[in-house]
Amino acid sequence: MSVTPADVPSPSQPERPARAGFSLPLDIVVAPHRAFIKVAKTGEWVPAMIVIAALGMLTAFLALPAVIHIETVAAAAPVSDTAAAATKLTATQIRSAVLLELGYQALFVPLLVAALTATTLTVIARFKDPAAPYSRFFSLAANCLVPSALGGLIEILPVAVRGPGAYPDLRSLVLAVPANLAIFAVPGNERELEFLSHFDIFSGWAAVLLAFGFSTFAGIRFAWALAIAFALNLAFAFMF
Repeated sequence: MSVTPADVPSPSQPERPARAGFSLPLDIVVAPHRAFIKVAKTGEWVPAMIVIAALGMLTAFLALPAVIHIETVAAAAPVSDTAAAATKLTATQIRSAVLLELGYQALFVPLLVAALTATTLTVIARFKDPAAPYSRFFSLAANCLVPSALGGLIEILPVAVRGPGAYPDLRSLVLAVPANLAIFAVPGNERELEFLSHFDIFSGWAAVLLAFGFSTFAGIRFAWALAIAFALNLAFAFMF
């Protein structure tokens, strides 16, 4: 999966090849070696973000009924606190809040994660190469988010098939496909549940891809690159 030095143009190279377009986010899934070469030569990230946004919005659309159902059930639960009862949301308010949150997660968060990842990788890479280009690492970060977005869609498909009534609480929704660390969360602890749900096989796949690309472009050992990639995953789980 490594990229040879001949495949990676120098930052000062004036000529750029034809754009890779949507073949780049496809290659990061099916042919990572080819994708890394395209990242090095073109620095493209817009097609990847379009794919991520499309997958995220489709995932949000499929998850929406179940999330609204969970929030509605929670809002309908009796409370003894008068102040808490007074702040209960209406069905319309619940729907608006859920739409806003899902849209934020699908559209804004990936762009912010890519920017923060690229900034971190560029700073580290410039200790060894002061001319290391930010654009290359932003392209790498953006394209390596595609597997995570794809995983989000795959994991929500059973929810769309079974229907919202099958998911009475957040835990049942998060573990609709038990492919993440939320299976180890203490029942009733939603903060721990949400935190651990960030770590699944698809985020691991994305982290390994990021580590391979960073190791090649920055010329550092893969073990260090992998540690950096998983440290970023951990930081983003705390942030988002």
